[in-house]
Amino acid sequence: MESSMSDETVDLEPRARTRNYGRWRAVTLSAVYLLMGLHVAHWSVKGRTLAPLELNELMYTLELGIVTAGFLFMVVVVVSSLLVGRFFCSWACHILALQDLCAWLLQRLRIRAKPLRSRTLALVPFGAMFYMFVWPQIARVARGEDLPRLHVASDQDPWASFLTDDFWRNLPGPWTAGLTFLVCGFVIVYLLGTRSFCNYVCPYGAVFALADRFAPGRIQVKGDCTSCGCCTAVCQSGVAVHEELQRFGNVVDPRCLKDLDCLAACPTGGLGFGFTKPALFSSWRKAGRSARKAHFSLGEEGLMAAVLLGGLLVFRGLYDTVPFLLSLSLGASLGYGAVVCLRLVRDVNVAVRGRSLKVGGRLTPLGRPAVLGALLVGVFVAHSGFVRYHEVRGAQAFDELREARATNRRDAFVRALPRALHHLTTCHTWGLWHPVSLHRRLAAIYPYTATPGASEVHLDAILEADPTDHESRLRLARVLVHVGRLAEAGRELDRIDGATSGDGEAASLRRDAGRVGRMLARALAQRGLEAEAVVRLEQAEGLERRVP
Repeated sequence: MESSMSDETVDLEPRARTRNYGRWRAVTLSAVYLLMGLHVAHWSVKGRTLAPLELNELMYTLELGIVTAGFLFMVVVVVSSLLVGRFFCSWACHILALQDLCAWLLQRLRIRAKPLRSRTLALVPFGAMFYMFVWPQIARVARGEDLPRLHVASDQDPWASFLTDDFWRNLPGPWTAGLTFLVCGFVIVYLLGTRSFCNYVCPYGAVFALADRFAPGRIQVKGDCTSCGCCTAVCQSGVAVHEELQRFGNVVDPRCLKDLDCLAACPTGGLGFGFTKPALFSSWRKAGRSARKAHFSLGEEGLMAAVLLGGLLVFRGLYDTVPFLLSLSLGASLGYGAVVCLRLVRDVNVAVRGRSLKVGGRLTPLGRPAVLGALLVGVFVAHSGFVRYHEVRGAQAFDELREARATNRRDAFVRALPRALHHLTTCHTWGLWHPVSLHRRLAAIYPYTATPGASEVHLDAILEADPTDHESRLRLARVLVHVGRLAEAGRELDRIDGATSGDGEAASLRRDAGRVGRMLARALAQRGLEAEAVVRLEQAEGLERRVP
């Protein structure tokens, strides 16, 4: 039996093209990136700018009750979706711009990226939406806590509503952002088809899809419709446009992103955008469902679901870096890859995107490197799972350490210390990357072990990432005194002296720096360096006198 991932829809090219909405959409999507660049440039020059217009700021509004610019932006998009449908997704979403760019590049390579149909993956955005937006509120009520009150925070608050000098306060770093764009905008499109991030991952898209059901603005028949299927052939969202137009007179599928390509493809010009009664849940009616079958069997759907869940557990939070939506995208991509691997083992003929990997029971020249790549990906996933396991266990043990120390429970502290050290050092030994958070935890643990000097390498890494972290610099000075490197300890104290103003946090820092300075003075005196000891003692007393 031949197994192929290619789309079953006949490739019907439109006979006439009266309008080219794709070019206008490309202009608007390019303008989105231009505005993003100008936003960053304004912050770089002025040091203060409008808070990021990111939909993920909704999470902080739901958690803290702070009305942010991103939250208001989300409200505007939802309201517009309730009126005209999901125009935002196709005309203003920067992730969709990347997906369309990838689809265009694949088309240039003669690779069709038509969306694959999966019953399991279609549920993922709604599960993610529930997990991100609904479940935290249910858990809050279950704990007997009040729901957050919406309020506007001033510019002086740590998390301001509208203006901020911390532009990256809720955004990933450049490497994480680049990886997210690569996976969500390109990899997932090649594997699962166009608009696959929108259809199979995005929780915001799930919100907009629900709003779209109540929107009176829809693609509808405005003139002659011959049901030729040209509109369906060009739809990048996998909507059976001509079937829905024939049955309902308008498109009822909430996956419709209103990119208007179907209008441009109609040879009779019989399609248009207009207002009619909302679709509500017409797409759920049996008569309104597309007759096209899913590309995967129930067993393959189950395999994808299991692998997706496993990928989410492995990658979410890996190295304290991988965000939720990126881990979902990786899980969905791995789930598809697992199905391909199953077919390579089970089926005689296997093709992906029109490229044969196995013919007549034998791997093709393209199939052999594909299998090797799958093995390497499997090794990487297993390694990541190993590291993630120790990250989770190490974080749990570290939290137990902090709680035991705060409550003066020495027995609990002694029990948790070796476990925390084992798991965290395993992460440091085997991890492909060492986040600053790992260095902070190990730097905090080693002073309580038989090798306190081992914390030096981790404190150095912290200071390399943030030279203004004077607390870590002070701890480094203490370690250097302990191991007898007094000159280096003195240099670190000199860097701390006068580095901060007289606020409360600096006062605590100076008090601790004074104590370390006295330790250094005693160590110098023990070595017979009386003059240097006197200087360091005077410096320590000076720091302590400057404490309010």
